[in-house]
Amino acid sequence: MSTLVVAATELELAWLIEKLHARQDSALLGFPVCHAAGGITRIRLIISGPGMANAAAASAAAIERYCPARIFNVGICGVYADNSKLLGKAVIGAHALFADTGAAGDTDFQSLQQINLPLARYENKDIYNTISLCCDAAPHESLQADFLTVAAISGSPDMAKKISSRFMPASGALLCEDMESASVGLVALRAGIPCTVVRGISNLCGQRDHAHWKTREAAQAAQELLLKMLHCHEKTS
Repeated sequence: MSTLVVAATELELAWLIEKLHARQDSALLGFPVCHAAGGITRIRLIISGPGMANAAAASAAAIERYCPARIFNVGICGVYADNSKLLGKAVIGAHALFADTGAAGDTDFQSLQQINLPLARYENKDIYNTISLCCDAAPHESLQADFLTVAAISGSPDMAKKISSRFMPASGALLCEDMESASVGLVALRAGIPCTVVRGISNLCGQRDHAHWKTREAAQAAQELLLKMLHCHEKTS
């Protein structure tokens, strides 16, 4: 059985590509693709580009081409918390949510469920904004998060507060922000494939001064944790 790893940018896959001695395949719909050539095999890695549309397109195309049994989305994220000690830490997704998909007014937001507009139907259940993720391969001590996937990331603390107030995180989970995970999760759900999201916290949501970000540290932390999970998945598959 094969495994698919989806990331938005080269930075979010570069360390993993090196460790897996991955070699370049033919591009898929223009998306760069590599396959693992050392250590763990049967892994394809695809760079989707940023945003929900790219993530969905790359995931769907790769599922059709490679028929993976498991999908991992890896990358960086912001965190809705005023705690700089979280920067550079890796988190595992419990849920991914389309956080700005619905009806937005000047002061209120209505989810897809509130306007009765499901994204999909799976196992006789309508799927609205929230996509459940698979975290069974995560180390026991891993931090868990709910990821709010947005088209436009928070540009100010006020906007971060506004977006984060729309959905409550799972019990004990952090609330983080990204631009792709819910799309990857939705496509995986439609295909009936378990999807796991592993991300590193690069910044506090709403803080746009990159001098305070830990982008590279976050990207590597996520990839290091994912590699551990891939080794575990390889042993049990």
